[in-house]
Amino acid sequence: MEETEKSKAYRGDFPVRDENVDNSFKYEIANQVGGEGLLRCLKCGACSGGCPVGSVIDYRPRKVLGNVLLGLKEEVLSSDQIWLCAACFTCEERCVQEVNFTDVVTVLRNFASQEGNAAPGYVAMAKMVMKNGRVTARTQLVDKMREQLGLPPLQDPAIEQLNHIMNAAGLKRVFEAQKEREDESE
Repeated sequence: MEETEKSKAYRGDFPVRDENVDNSFKYEIANQVGGEGLLRCLKCGACSGGCPVGSVIDYRPRKVLGNVLLGLKEEVLSSDQIWLCAACFTCEERCVQEVNFTDVVTVLRNFASQEGNAAPGYVAMAKMVMKNGRVTARTQLVDKMREQLGLPPLQDPAIEQLNHIMNAAGLKRVFEAQKEREDESE
């Protein structure tokens, strides 16, 4: 079998060194709401075999799960791999062990965000929600279309309450960690 750049990159991740392993990482994830099924993973590859994102770019849910199970915390939380999941749930439909990869990825994204490793697009969306109460700004065109369709006008969101909830959920810390990370890289 001919060795491709893709297969070289995959094998290039090894060997795993003891100093890179956090043996408690998989348990940290498994103890979170959404991470409960992680320890059932057999790394069979059903999740990767059906992943529509993986058919287009070099992305494998199996590799993400494997790295979590190996305890490669820093690698997993600093990688862009956890941000590539489209949340289509194909992996969950195919998983015989009911791992619920999409939920595990959500837990990983939360951990990464707390460390300042949130994807810039997600941070930008969160800032838009805090500013407008929606991911996109309200426009006159949308208001006019709603009126033509006989739909009620959109209500203005309670931005102050929304910001309070988002900050209580830790979003302010995510923004601060992201800013610290950006400042360090400059």
